[in-house]
Amino acid sequence: MKRFDFLIVGAGIFGVSSAIELRKRKYSVALLNPDTIPHHLAASTDISKAVRLEYGSDREYFEMAAICIERWRSWNDLFNADLYNEVGFLMLGKEPLNSPNQSYEKASIHLLKEYGYHTEILDSEEVAERFPALNPTAYQLAHYNRVGGYVESGKVVDTLTSYARELGIEISEHQTVCKLQIRNHQLGSVMTAEGQHYSAGQTIICAGANTPYLLPELKPFMKVTGHPVFHVVPKSTTAYRAPALPVFTADISNTGWYGFPLHPSHGVVKMAKHSKGLELDPISDNRRVTDIEVRDFRDFREVSFPTLAEDPLVFTRRCLYTDTLDGHFWIDQHPEIKGLSVSSGGSGHGMKMGPILGEMTADMAEGIEHRFSRRYRWRELTSQTIQAEEARFVENRMLD
Repeated sequence: MKRFDFLIVGAGIFGVSSAIELRKRKYSVALLNPDTIPHHLAASTDISKAVRLEYGSDREYFEMAAICIERWRSWNDLFNADLYNEVGFLMLGKEPLNSPNQSYEKASIHLLKEYGYHTEILDSEEVAERFPALNPTAYQLAHYNRVGGYVESGKVVDTLTSYARELGIEISEHQTVCKLQIRNHQLGSVMTAEGQHYSAGQTIICAGANTPYLLPELKPFMKVTGHPVFHVVPKSTTAYRAPALPVFTADISNTGWYGFPLHPSHGVVKMAKHSKGLELDPISDNRRVTDIEVRDFRDFREVSFPTLAEDPLVFTRRCLYTDTLDGHFWIDQHPEIKGLSVSSGGSGHGMKMGPILGEMTADMAEGIEHRFSRRYRWRELTSQTIQAEEARFVENRMLD
């Protein structure tokens, strides 16, 4: 049995970025995934994920996002590919900026100004002129930031996986880790359902929605939730192409709705809901979007994008979040088992932070204090824990 310095379980954005960073630090690294990469059911396997600076009053996420945007641009150059599409970011609110219900938008704008970013607050006439697909009477607040956009997330994972192979990382697809062999509080090796054993000095679980199933001790602190995603084919495409439509949030902290411009190769407008979601088992539960959720989407579309109201809804999916109860990542060494670490808990914003996750995970694995690592350590959470992300629509701010 070959032994590696690091074994990474799971090849989503957490896993592949961590493997690359550790390999760049001259370690031998193996990466295991239970299916092809990208996995067809993984959260990463999608046509687009939003990239934004707007994190309300959360200064740390703001600073992380700013670093990541610079790195997304660098990755575009490195891979000679449009992984990151900087089409801008539009925040919409149903009430004026000073309303208590728009605290997320107000705090986001405050931090943008503090850090010297250009901000634009638009009136209804400017919205109608610049973003003709939108119903300008549906929202009293509109703020545009030219920094931000989306990444083609499935393409990102595929590109990074190819890069990992070039760096000499040993990648094994169709290897489903099913057992951690632990003796005397030390992880010795892992076994896969396909009958293979892998050994490493340190194993890092980056298994996304399967993380709390491989490590049941995390189940009180993590849950897997599913969120509805909708693809519509517009009959008239001009108003839905960037820059006529950027990435947008539609009163997101009160509704959950956000969306994207017409995808340049898939030809669809994607819209989705960032809310509490539906708790489910990632292996056994049905991921079907319900009829109630479809009606909810149609109501939103009719009010916000009336010219899209009769256009065909061609695809739905349920995007999985690996939620921690506080909405923060979980990146730390296991407190009781030597040689075992975790990098997971994307909570709906893992891909946004993709360019920094590998660095944070590698530092953790080496025992280095990363500037953003403190609140992502192993911690106690309860049913009264507050979900921290201000953009997310969660009643009472609790996921449990």
